[in-house]
Amino acid sequence: MGGYSYDRDVYSSSSSSSWSSSSNFGASSYSTSKLSSTTLDYSMEPNGKIIKSTTKSPIIIVLDVTGSNINFARVVYDKLPMFYGQIEQKGYLKDFDIAICAVGDAYTDSYPLQIGNFAKGIELDSWLEKIVLEGGGGGQGKESYELAAYYLLKNTQFVPGSEPIIFFIGDENPYPTVNTSQTENFGIGSCKDDIEPFSLLRKKVNDNVFMLLNKYCGHKFEPDITSCWTSLLAPEHVIKIQEEKSIVDLMLGIISMISSTRSLETYQIDMKNRGQTQKRIENVSASLQGLSTALVPVKISGDITTTTSKAKASQRGKRL
Repeated sequence: MGGYSYDRDVYSSSSSSSWSSSSNFGASSYSTSKLSSTTLDYSMEPNGKIIKSTTKSPIIIVLDVTGSNINFARVVYDKLPMFYGQIEQKGYLKDFDIAICAVGDAYTDSYPLQIGNFAKGIELDSWLEKIVLEGGGGGQGKESYELAAYYLLKNTQFVPGSEPIIFFIGDENPYPTVNTSQTENFGIGSCKDDIEPFSLLRKKVNDNVFMLLNKYCGHKFEPDITSCWTSLLAPEHVIKIQEEKSIVDLMLGIISMISSTRSLETYQIDMKNRGQTQKRIENVSASLQGLSTALVPVKISGDITTTTSKAKASQRGKRL
């Protein structure tokens, strides 16, 4: 990964502070000033665009930028150098790049699908800064996550043997099926009626699709929203966000565990070493417990153990 430095400060006082819910999720004034685009740069338009990664571990972060979730983009911007640096320094992934995308409501918003290219290091800032934080949404408990999923299914290219990881971050349901006229309008191509894209996307990326689910409108987890996502994804891949400011801690924990470089217990040590409070560690651990339970321990050498998925462990056993 040499040559792709991420040389800027990690902003926001939220990194090690105890949590209390706030309207801006603890985002800094710096990120508020930097993420101020009001019209979409042509390079972020999805029409006919295909994003490609040549790395072993591509990461895609899909940010809901409607009103109730708009500050997640700012928190991610504040902490992206830490996120990137921890992956490198702790060895969670050996070869990775990141694409930042945004989603809204294709029935109501001007920019419901925004697609950044895969990038490394400080170049990621320029893609985040192009995102329009529209702050819209239809107000009916659904956003166009399914349209973003269909785009990622059809318009991403990875090298053979790669292990992509996709994070959706939001608080509502997707629409039940993809709207064919919308796929045509956004240059994704026509699709069959009533297609549900998440099952196909899961197959494309070896099931590494995660929904980081926030409380609905920041108030509480709605059972119908949770059950919808657990029916679309592996239930342990629906990660409830106990505190908004921990979003990067959650993504790092997921990456470290599914890459088999950490168990939940050893990831807790990493959080402590980077100055997180005991409350933050407890909240993140509670959110990741289901994923941890679904993974199985793997002995590396001596007393060192980590985790891997049961499917991968089964495949490993067949090879031995």
